[in-house]
Amino acid sequence: MRILFLTHFVWPHVGGVEKHVNRVVTELRQNKHKVEIISEKNIKYSHIKFIGLLFIWFWLFRNRSLIKRSDIVHIHDVFIWYLPYRFLFPKKVVFTTFHGGQGKWPIPIKDKLLIKIAAKLSKRTICVGNFIPKYFGIKTDQVIYGGVDKNENTKIKKEKLIIFLGRLERETGLNEFINKIKSKKNYTVEFIGDGTLRSICEEHGIVRGFCDPIPFLKKASICFAGGYLSALEALEYRCELWTGANTPVKIYYWKTFPYKKGDILPTWNDVGKIYENIYLYNS
Repeated sequence: MRILFLTHFVWPHVGGVEKHVNRVVTELRQNKHKVEIISEKNIKYSHIKFIGLLFIWFWLFRNRSLIKRSDIVHIHDVFIWYLPYRFLFPKKVVFTTFHGGQGKWPIPIKDKLLIKIAAKLSKRTICVGNFIPKYFGIKTDQVIYGGVDKNENTKIKKEKLIIFLGRLERETGLNEFINKIKSKKNYTVEFIGDGTLRSICEEHGIVRGFCDPIPFLKKASICFAGGYLSALEALEYRCELWTGANTPVKIYYWKTFPYKKGDILPTWNDVGKIYENIYLYNS
């Protein structure tokens, strides 16, 4: 099966969506599917509003052979890129995975509308979290939370280390994290991420920037996770999991997260099978 993924950024650009796409593509390729990816890396468009979108549409038109030769087009949070081609190639099977949307409150009407349009024009959809159907008013075919690589090391030596894993922004719970660490005087604090609040974080610990979190998860006793994927990885490495929420959507985001320490966690192989089953179901 030939599958075309559209996504904003690709690994090694660090982020939850990027890792998700990278690992799913790896699983699909191991199962003999041919997967191609279109991202900003390929298009290299101007980020001027509207002009950039027109450039993307023009680039896709010039490279429409990528769409034509694909059995499936699967879009990750950038349905607007593909919108004209949903009508230009009406028989092409289109799937969409929705990853984000929990960062803004109140949720902008434009964001809700774009997701509703994408869901309506997709054959089937996957949502990363139950909050998306609830707060964006769509129905979905599958809810997932990401996956982990199984940690085979049962003898993990933990240190008095607390890590914040995620973007250094208010919507990822940074203020809640800073309040929590005040009671942990004897712990070292490190931030595995970057963002506009970097300078504030530097007052409380070491900012490592975006890098591989696994070496830090192996040592950390406590991990404050900014999102689902970070939370799953923290649980896999037996960290005490902290989360924070400052809006109704983020409260629901964490309230409906179904995993806790000691649970059997989904692997990337499990996630890959979900994608493959959805494709085969519609073949």
